[in-house]
Amino acid sequence: MTPDMSPGAIEGRLREVSRVAGSLRPEDRLHGKLDLRPEAVARRLREASDLLAMCRALSAASPSPRTDVPFLNSKPK
Repeated sequence: MTPDMSPGAIEGRLREVSRVAGSLRPEDRLHGKLDLRPEAVARRLREASDLLAMCRALSAASPSPRTDVPFLNSKPK
């Protein structure tokens, strides 16, 4: 699986993640409670596994670190 890395596709994925994340304001946090039913936990585990596989695919597709994006190469202070 090779994810589409075009600017439009990346922007679309970021917009979708932002939409799904919802509000993180303290008064809205109760809406983000975890569903602990077995099928919900299994769904989240499958999603985490899929995300890990995508991260590994992206890592394998990028043979060298990017040098054109300063914040990716900066060390924490």
